[in-house]
Amino acid sequence: MRFIGAFIALIALFGPVTPAQAQPMPQCGQVITQNFTLTGDWSCGNAPALIVGANGLKINLNGHTLSGTPAIRMVDVDGTTVRNGTIPSNVEAVNATGTRFVDLTMGQPSSASGGDWTGSTVTFVRSRITMWRLFCGTRCELVDSTSSLNQIYSDHLVLRGGGWHGINFVGAIKADVVNTTLHSLTIGGLERLTIRGSDLKGAEVIASGRVELLNNTFSTGNWLGVHRPVSGIIRGNRFEKMQQAGLAVRAQTTLNGPLLIERNTFADNRRDGLRIDVPIPLDITVRRNTSENNGQYGMWAPEGAVTDGGGNSSSNDALGCSGLTCS
Repeated sequence: MRFIGAFIALIALFGPVTPAQAQPMPQCGQVITQNFTLTGDWSCGNAPALIVGANGLKINLNGHTLSGTPAIRMVDVDGTTVRNGTIPSNVEAVNATGTRFVDLTMGQPSSASGGDWTGSTVTFVRSRITMWRLFCGTRCELVDSTSSLNQIYSDHLVLRGGGWHGINFVGAIKADVVNTTLHSLTIGGLERLTIRGSDLKGAEVIASGRVELLNNTFSTGNWLGVHRPVSGIIRGNRFEKMQQAGLAVRAQTTLNGPLLIERNTFADNRRDGLRIDVPIPLDITVRRNTSENNGQYGMWAPEGAVTDGGGNSSSNDALGCSGLTCS
């Protein structure tokens, strides 16, 4: 009887206990200002689906598909998180900072682009992106994600973990590729390009600013072309089975330097292992590299155009080394 009396007292104090009510399905173009969970697939065709109307909102697609034109609109908001579902249509994110997509499938093969990401900063985590092109704003970070894309571009692009296959062009003003697998035709950074701890196949690297290539494997492409670099370091990489040169550095008078090429391995390339094609002496140092089984020169540079830092070696290259001393 004491227990029943206490229970009645609690009801009197707090009111009766009722089950949590599920959120209703949205209306097309609905402005949401509180966290939202989708309870079923929702399509708005050529009309907007959801419009984010407050900062810090969490949208849980709950395993469902959300589509519209756009599927989600975010303008001048911060900290939106969208997770756990599919968005086959576009997103509009204008000046939307701190946006996160987590465990999301986005796009479809016929999608032309991911939408409008003007002035936005966005992170994709454990997501899959499938579309023709993605221009994803001021800063775009993709973590442990995968894609099927023709082109991806951002002012500052970060690829970290995951696998990226069949991409024709990866480009940015600043680009960082870290601990990932990337099968791309071309990757470039206008001001800075950093690739570290990654496996790149079929890639041509275009670096017209500072370049940092650290502890990667580059293979089976045409060549790794470092064109018009300003400065940087190329260290601890393996360049193998390229159709042309393993590493081709083509610097003009734009190179301020220093550019350091050290402790790399150039192996089994169809032509030269390392080819440095510069018209005049520039601040480039080559030291402690290894070349082996290359179809032409193991390492080649114009006589007197670069600094030979010593410790370079050539083994079973068709033509040995020229412009550099190899043991």
